Amino acid sequence: MIDEKTRSELEYYVRYELRGVYKSRMDEDIYEIEFENMSYSKYFKKLLEKDGIKTKDTKNVSKIAIFRDQYLGRIIAFLKKERMDELIESMNFHTSVIEFISRNFNPIITSGRESGIIRFKMIDGGETYAYNELKELGFNLSLENGSITVDISKTVKEMFKRVSTVFDLENMTPYYAFSVTEDEAIEKCKKLDELSVPYKYSDVHREIYIDFDSLKHEISKFNSN
Repeated sequence: MIDEKTRSELEYYVRYELRGVYKSRMDEDIYEIEFENMSYSKYFKKLLEKDGIKTKDTKNVSKIAIFRDQYLGRIIAFLKKERMDELIESMNFHTSVIEFISRNFNPIITSGRESGIIRFKMIDGGETYAYNELKELGFNLSLENGSITVDISKTVKEMFKRVSTVFDLENMTPYYAFSVTEDEAIEKCKKLDELSVPYKYSDVHREIYIDFDSLKHEISKFNSN
């Protein structure tokens, strides 16, 4: 049976896994979901057909009408697994916790890396599902009053401690960068590598940007536990 809970969970994964912009409605017998892009609706319909889910014909090919007296658990489980695989792949690509969250959760961030507490709501809702995903990935977090709080304060403190042995922190820009000469860049980057501090060097701006909210450090810390 497709109830409001099933609808909510399905639409979270449609939004964040299929990346489909949609709208939906539900009456006594039919759950109807409409995609902005026809390719998304075709893909989703194929998933339904593969699982034996019966649909009602619609004039608009972007709309899919599903009879509510059916079980969508396997579809949701499939999308959930695909989403988790994408999140893990994203963790291997990004270096910053804030960057990772920004790319994958469509957040409105209200605090950030300088405090080690990342607090955010999601533009499209779905905080409960996002909380469960981040928890499964190993983040230390809480969910209160519709806001997710990710605590990476230990990582931030550790990164500041390491960076302070390479740079004078008072010279840091508001963008967490340090200006260097061409000769200094080689030496400073080498030291940061030795300390396992994630950074990016801009040859154009002659600046070294530090990821104080190191995603890789957070992951390794969790994995070591």
